[in-house]
Amino acid sequence: MGGDSVGLFGQSGVVGLEFDTGVIRAVEVKGKAGRAKLVAAGMVEIPEEAVVDGSVVKEGEVSEALGRLWAEARFGSREVVLGTFNQGVITRMINFPKVPESKLDQAIRLSAQEYFPIPLSQLVLDFAVVGEIKGANGPELEVLLVGARTAGIEKSLAALQASRLKPVVIDASPLALLRVLGEESRAGTVAVVDIANGLSSLMMMVNGVPRFTRGIPVSLKQYAGQLGLALKEVPLFAPEAEEGEPLVAASGDGSGGAFGSWALAAVEEIRSTINYFIKLDSWPELTLLVLCGPGGRIPLLPELLQNELGVAVQVVRPLARVAPAGKRPVDRLVKQPDFAVCTGLALRGLEG
Repeated sequence: MGGDSVGLFGQSGVVGLEFDTGVIRAVEVKGKAGRAKLVAAGMVEIPEEAVVDGSVVKEGEVSEALGRLWAEARFGSREVVLGTFNQGVITRMINFPKVPESKLDQAIRLSAQEYFPIPLSQLVLDFAVVGEIKGANGPELEVLLVGARTAGIEKSLAALQASRLKPVVIDASPLALLRVLGEESRAGTVAVVDIANGLSSLMMMVNGVPRFTRGIPVSLKQYAGQLGLALKEVPLFAPEAEEGEPLVAASGDGSGGAFGSWALAAVEEIRSTINYFIKLDSWPELTLLVLCGPGGRIPLLPELLQNELGVAVQVVRPLARVAPAGKRPVDRLVKQPDFAVCTGLALRGLEG
């Protein structure tokens, strides 16, 4: 098929789904990898105790919210790529002897146990080949291993089943962010920081290759607590920029001294994690920080990070690699950095 062929998942595409504290976000795309188009998007509030630190706790409440979300956003597909990131997600970068591609999956799974502290029977395992190097005994593959504890995703899967949704892929949420970054955001040593409502993450990559991922104790919920507000009451800016225009925060933070207290602690946590990575593997100094998640809409935070870390800071553009739907409410919603993870998850679905 040529022209506007519908790709792997048919006319309605595939939905990237993210569970965060207090909210569920989802984005539907169609097409093929590299030629994706936004179809629909939406978000729905849930009780904060329904999802805690990236894990579903109350699957009944999550399932009910998923039903509302599918109805309100009018998603055409019930096939989803589920994002997961919690304390039970483990990532490892390994060097592996080069073997024929047809044998790689089996070879890695046979050897994977030595890289994880828990039995593989308790993990959902995935991997990605991110490079090739010369080893002492011949060519080696650089492989990123990702293991998610099955106990940490059982309630998520139960909620999907109760909602008649089909998970076609389970992906680590931080890695999904790679798929939404433009080429200008990949060169050099780059930190991708996703400040979520709940569990946040920091991923380091060098020249587009992910090298390190870690959860960080920085969240919008903490900020809300310092302000004495509920999550949905936190003052955030809504991006007004059209495609191609810079996305910047509005002046004035509207939060008084609570912003300074929370933000400076957040900056120090981010700085120490970055420095740990750079010293661990002797990589070049940081060249760029990409800010994702709802934390990317905290006024003055991008500017503070840039001044304190001494590097350029960009707020992610989830539609950098996706054609807009042509529906202003949907396109405007997905332009927000909140939707970077679920857009990247949806793009993973088009990869097969």
